[in-house]
Amino acid sequence: MTMQVIEAKIFKHLRGLTLNINMVEFPNLADPQAIFAFANTQTAGGWLGIGIDLILSTLVGGIVLIILAEVFSHAFGESIKPQNAFLISLIGNIVNLAIVIFGFAISVPMAGVLVPLLVWFILMKAFFKGMKIFHTFLVALIFFMLTILLIPTLVSMVMGFIPIGL
Repeated sequence: MTMQVIEAKIFKHLRGLTLNINMVEFPNLADPQAIFAFANTQTAGGWLGIGIDLILSTLVGGIVLIILAEVFSHAFGESIKPQNAFLISLIGNIVNLAIVIFGFAISVPMAGVLVPLLVWFILMKAFFKGMKIFHTFLVALIFFMLTILLIPTLVSMVMGFIPIGL
């Protein structure tokens, strides 16, 4: 059987099916009542969980970023201020959380990856001025991957020790 015959058999069975696409509606950010209505859709425990997750991800992310930036700065002979790592982590987490909650990047393909990566790059270049652009991009790329893979795991491990019943 050729590929065309296989495709014809597959699509023969799929012709009668209909495709329903449900669109997600996000609040109009210019309308304060829409934002208030969106805020009321969450429970108090949900908002508390988001706040605790933001604080913990800032602390864990800051520690991971300090280690990563120190390794790169010593390897390439650059000087950085490691105390800025927590501020970078806090601002980046708030911006990326707003992107996720309000769905700014949903309509553009790959924006869910490129926008957070761009946010991390801009913040690292602004606060780690002693790093070269290529090294800043490498640190931003590695830290972005760590925020996807490692930091949520570490945050969930630490969150297990917080005695709050949500």
